[in-house]
Amino acid sequence: MKRVFGIALLTGLSVLLTAPAVDAEEVAKTYEFAVDEWYEIGVSDGPVTLHRIRIDRKEDRLTKSVLARPYNYQYLEPVRFQLEYSNGTDRKWKARVTVRWLDEDGQVIDGFSANETLDKKSAHKIAQASVSTLKYGIAAAKTLEVEIRFEP
Repeated sequence: MKRVFGIALLTGLSVLLTAPAVDAEEVAKTYEFAVDEWYEIGVSDGPVTLHRIRIDRKEDRLTKSVLARPYNYQYLEPVRFQLEYSNGTDRKWKARVTVRWLDEDGQVIDGFSANETLDKKSAHKIAQASVSTLKYGIAAAKTLEVEIRFEP
């Protein structure tokens, strides 16, 4: 009996170890930079759909970085990233979101990266994160780069 169980266990492990890895969906998009404008993504991976994304101003709101640099607030612009998604499954999905804004020469001005949870049984829900950036950077930005990797 022990030998049969051992053989079954080894067979199961070998199947798992030799199974091909499932690649998560990765999205890479580039847009002309504008604050407060939604950009269409329109990518699905199984039951999860990434609809659109935007960077908007968080006027009259404090962020941790503004609190950490209280004497520099006049140079800072609090912004919020929003990712609209749908998840029709009974489980949460994780998304790694990287957003960068670039100047006219293609040099990165600023950006951020965050892990977001895409809640289960959600239709057109919005995941969001807030950061502070330099006002100059927002004014000089010409291109928005978005990379999203999501997996179950």
